[in-house]
Amino acid sequence: MKTNRKQLEIQLSRLRPFVFPKNYLEQYPTESSIAASLVWEAYQDGNIYNKNILDAGSGTGVLAYAALYLGCNFLTAVEIDIDQKEILESNLKEFQNKEIIIGNISEFQGRCDTVLCNPPFGAVKKNNDLPFLERIFEFGKYLYIIHNAVNDQFMTKFISERGELIRKNRIEMNLPRMYKHHTREQKNVELLAYVVRSY
Repeated sequence: MKTNRKQLEIQLSRLRPFVFPKNYLEQYPTESSIAASLVWEAYQDGNIYNKNILDAGSGTGVLAYAALYLGCNFLTAVEIDIDQKEILESNLKEFQNKEIIIGNISEFQGRCDTVLCNPPFGAVKKNNDLPFLERIFEFGKYLYIIHNAVNDQFMTKFISERGELIRKNRIEMNLPRMYKHHTREQKNVELLAYVVRSY
């Protein structure tokens, strides 16, 4: 495939954003640079091309699009918020090898090669991230998970009980002002991208 991470980032920057984002679901846009880096890394690891991928908590489908663009065999996008269905369908419309499921990840049944996940961080509702984290280890062999760096001690322990932590990369994300309780135009948040092989 004649592409690179920068070309992927440009493609992702053209996707449609959230419509009516919901604070209780901790819906924030995943920056195109962050999504491109995460999925490109998975691609370089051999865990995207010709593989079956699950995007758990797909949102607007930025991670899903990246996996499809890089040649995955089949992509399943699971998103709980029905208001995002039209955005998801629009953003992924050029690809045929996909399915979009509107529902709770706890009800999903299936297996895949690789899981991509940018879950809620449990910042609005404590432990809101746990249903995602507990379930995704049941679905795939390799997992690429974005989470808040302040939860690294918990995440490292959680992962060690369920799989092998291959590596983790620090990234910075600019959260825009989206909700009424936000007092600044943007806030920089330090995140970690975990690469895991499940047991």
